[in-house]
Amino acid sequence: MEHERIRFGLITDIHQDLMYKASDRLQAFIDESIKENVDFIIQLGDFCFPLPENKPFLDIWQQFEGPNYHVLGNHDMDKCDKQMMMSFLGMKSNYYSFDCGDYHFVVLDANYFRVDGQYVDYAFSNYSKEGYTVCHVTDEQLEWLRKDLSQTDKPTILFSHQSLEETYVGSNVGIYNSDKLREILREANQIAGFRKVIACMNGHNHLDGAKVIDDIYFLHMNSISYHYLGPQFNTVRYSEEITEKHWILGQSVPYEETLYAIITLEPGLLTIKGKETTYVGPDPLEIGHNNANAGHVVSAKISSRQLKF
Repeated sequence: MEHERIRFGLITDIHQDLMYKASDRLQAFIDESIKENVDFIIQLGDFCFPLPENKPFLDIWQQFEGPNYHVLGNHDMDKCDKQMMMSFLGMKSNYYSFDCGDYHFVVLDANYFRVDGQYVDYAFSNYSKEGYTVCHVTDEQLEWLRKDLSQTDKPTILFSHQSLEETYVGSNVGIYNSDKLREILREANQIAGFRKVIACMNGHNHLDGAKVIDDIYFLHMNSISYHYLGPQFNTVRYSEEITEKHWILGQSVPYEETLYAIITLEPGLLTIKGKETTYVGPDPLEIGHNNANAGHVVSAKISSRQLKF
């Protein structure tokens, strides 16, 4: 491995149990990652339910023989608890860090809500009734993160399912305690005397977007599969029969081709090689949607970007 230059493949929000032909999408990403000879692959959550019938889907992921990493998404715990999901994916911990070449990577878990001052794990869709108390990174994780960052001098990227950029209260993007988390990142960069934390990458919102906060890139990585619009935009996609079998299709705009990113890190430069495609059926504007979400334009792409640090 060239330590000064590493490459990895990234996908998020495939939603195997909802999406039409999700296995084909995953296979396209794995084929490309093998062809590109990336150093590792990672998925940022909402992957599949831990059911026996999803073992062949997981087998596709495992065709990649190099290191592979998982981030827990909220919908991964719709039919199970966290431990069941982690066992299915072979995850030893719900948050962790790893090195690849000259770079450090951190995986966080924001799938907690708070009740009476206590953090509660997402399990069996319990979070869906909790309103604005959801999307917490626990105090324990924040302390661990502070320590983890203090123990590396490598440029670092954070991965999470939910965005870390804003406070979730009053916003439909972000985590409840983003101010505390971003303070830790700011502090780590100040103590290091350089931009140690380069970027935070998330899924969850099925958006393509980039913001810079405190000299750190906050990057929304788009879903490999679709963007959700809502029941008021019900439209037949593919065919009536297929739409009936996959209820989410009618309320969403599926992407014609698989969206994924091949990301290169080298001294001073983060390069995202993204993909652009079209929608299956009419696009959001054609059916009356405003084509925006959380301050970002809804689009069928992951933008290619060259980001200096």
